Amino acid sequence: MAILSAAGISIASSEYDWVMVRDRDGIQIYLKEFWADEIKAFKGVAQIEASVDSLLAVITDIKACASWIHHCKNQELLLRQSFSECYHYQLHHLPFPAQNRDFIFHTRIRRIPETGEINIKVQAIPEFCTSHAQLCKKLPRYSAIRVQHSHGTYHLKPLGKKLTRVTWVQHTNPGGYLPHWIINSLLRNVPFKTLQNLRKLANEEKYRNARMLFNIQGQISDIKLSPQ
Repeated sequence: MAILSAAGISIASSEYDWVMVRDRDGIQIYLKEFWADEIKAFKGVAQIEASVDSLLAVITDIKACASWIHHCKNQELLLRQSFSECYHYQLHHLPFPAQNRDFIFHTRIRRIPETGEINIKVQAIPEFCTSHAQLCKKLPRYSAIRVQHSHGTYHLKPLGKKLTRVTWVQHTNPGGYLPHWIINSLLRNVPFKTLQNLRKLANEEKYRNARMLFNIQGQISDIKLSPQ
């Protein structure tokens, strides 16, 4: 699986570059050097007893961000072009004394019909509000640093009806005045806590029996959540 940034530089072009830094609770965390950046990329891998549908339902639920993404405190939808493509805002609270960070992400979802695998590509688009000022007016005013460089992919591979391998690969440079060694030390926790939370949330009643809906072209058009 090759995961690319907008500039075409691969995060996951070689599996041999990854160094495992944590293997606990059924979750493996890896780090690797990333091109000319002192901040490393991370990869989190977990086999989760939940369907692809349930996991996708959590990941695409804009309001659920704070319940599973480590450090995420708020998320707002800015523009939805289809179920499989949207722009959204995220605010992350970082431990004191670090200043909070926020993101504007462009998310695209692609399903491989032959295997049922799903790739969710997420890339920071910091200039979005420059050309979409009206859409950004509704955003709360926070004294956060806007992240300029962040991109990655969630890869969901079905291993059974209720078993999925989740691989999350990400590189983020948060900017500002955080020393790179502090950022790299935090990278063991972010994917680990996030995948733990994703596993827990996907098995809650709201998402447990979610199922994807498809249009006549065979593309995902929506997700039907479990009856409440």
